[in-house]
Amino acid sequence: MKVVIDVNIFVSSFLWEGNPKKVVERAIEGIDELYITQEILEQISEVLNRPKFNADKESVKYYMKLIEEMANELISGIKTQNGSRDVDDNIILECGITGNVDYIITGDDDLLVLKEFNGIKIVTPKEYKEAIKKLQ
Repeated sequence: MKVVIDVNIFVSSFLWEGNPKKVVERAIEGIDELYITQEILEQISEVLNRPKFNADKESVKYYMKLIEEMANELISGIKTQNGSRDVDDNIILECGITGNVDYIITGDDDLLVLKEFNGIKIVTPKEYKEAIKKLQ
């Protein structure tokens, strides 16, 4: 599957076990084809480096390098006006459109409420796991 993984899923997968980590591991293992933009990479790094997470700087650097190496980095020329109710989330939608992906995987209610955008399914990590099971 071709996917865009939202910042909150990357952060959760870095900090904790669970469905978000399993989603990211699928991309690391090459099972899913991950698409990302420089803006999304910058957001992941910024969030992981917030003092409240107290994340080890070297671990964050390693994680960011891993994401960059496994992902197809895109330059999104698309700008969407009628996307998410939180305009900051539009970079996720724009990446999905540019990459012509099948799924956007997120925990963000502002994106999840859309359910689908330009033919791209928007799901939680748990919903994604269930959808993949049905295809196997």
